Amino acid sequence: MKNVHSTAIVADGAQIVESAEIGPYAVIGPNVRIGAGTQVGAHAVIDGHTTIGQGCRIYAGAAIGLEPQDLGYAGEPTGVIIGDGCTIREYVTIHRATKEGFTTIGDECFLMNYVHIAHDCQLGRGVVLANSTMMAGHVRIGDFTVMSGMCIFHQHVRVGRMCMISGLTGTRNDLPPFSTCDGRPAMVRGINVIGLRRQKVAPPVRSAIKESYRLLYRSGLNLSQGVALVEEQIEPYPEIKELVDFIKTSKRGVAGVVKSEDSVVDEVPLDVL
Repeated sequence: MKNVHSTAIVADGAQIVESAEIGPYAVIGPNVRIGAGTQVGAHAVIDGHTTIGQGCRIYAGAAIGLEPQDLGYAGEPTGVIIGDGCTIREYVTIHRATKEGFTTIGDECFLMNYVHIAHDCQLGRGVVLANSTMMAGHVRIGDFTVMSGMCIFHQHVRVGRMCMISGLTGTRNDLPPFSTCDGRPAMVRGINVIGLRRQKVAPPVRSAIKESYRLLYRSGLNLSQGVALVEEQIEPYPEIKELVDFIKTSKRGVAGVVKSEDSVVDEVPLDVL
């Protein structure tokens, strides 16, 4: 193929669309499929049963689909699925699943330098992870969540949709959708007003989300009591049902709230949401 550099090593069986580009010294395993227009940079390594969509850019030194860092892994034919339009910067590592299935990265994700995605993780669409953020196994990240650098997530943690996570945040608990969180352990600081606007969530829905967070975190009730109030008092928009279901189905527990006067929950008037 004219777009495969002469120094690249492409194993027999690899399926590479002709418009894809493979850079110098890249290594592509026999069970890899690479979509149209995807560019693989120098010294990148892609292995396992890995499928990469169209129009992705994979930069130098990235390692995708290698064996998981799991002592229980016994060579199962697992892999990675990466959607369309993803950007995977230098030295990102994305490991294949452990027992069965795939580690998955949704469309249009942006993973910056040194991000680590461990086995069996699932990232939704449009997720942005800044430098050196690390996911342990089985972590799930909702669509359009954005994280600053050096965040650390325990195994099986869930992060809801449209969250904004500050740098150096670490958590063993689930982080609810539409929230802003930071700290170690991570705490809820408020709602992700900017993210909600960017995704064109309607003003009445944004107001309902804000009032839900007030009941959940500022009413003086425990979380179960707050959920009951939300179900009783708030218009049941799909986003409100999503928030309630997220909390009800949490197995690790949901992060608490920062008790400060500058919280977005307290500070942003309903009419500007």
